[in-house]
Amino acid sequence: MKVESILSFPFLMLSAIAGAQPGYTNHAGNVVAGWPVKLTQKEVTLVEGVATNGCQLTTNDCRLTTSDNNFSTFQPFNFSTTNTYPLSIFPASEQRRIAADFGQPRVPVAVKRAIAGAEKAMARSRKRAEKGLCTKEESEAFCAKSEAALKSYLDKQVKEGVITPAERKALR
Repeated sequence: MKVESILSFPFLMLSAIAGAQPGYTNHAGNVVAGWPVKLTQKEVTLVEGVATNGCQLTTNDCRLTTSDNNFSTFQPFNFSTTNTYPLSIFPASEQRRIAADFGQPRVPVAVKRAIAGAEKAMARSRKRAEKGLCTKEESEAFCAKSEAALKSYLDKQVKEGVITPAERKALR
């Protein structure tokens, strides 16, 4: 193996790690990279990089588990930084994407109502089955049908552009 390829290996590995992060485009067209770890109405906190086992590049504070003599538990990377940004620097579409990636999708009221209605109907059906007003099989069939209808509705909303694929993923 050439010396140049040995020396470039860590840089290739770091670039592969960095490429796995999401990026959000601000109003100026610049990409802000990181994973949302805190979200308020006005700010988002993004963590950038990789955080593993509290290790530093200098390997101080690194812990190596040798009980199984497996060196795969040695994780020397810790490039994480946390930055807080005002949400106002991002367009509305990016703000919705950030919220969806954080797990709190900001979807239109009509979509929220449809989800709540389907969940209430399924809960009501389960209660009816518990009380003996219908059979468990009838309740399960109704819930399966309602779940399929909700899935179809949400897929249609994505297709029409009402919600984003990230929001769809976060909803179910």
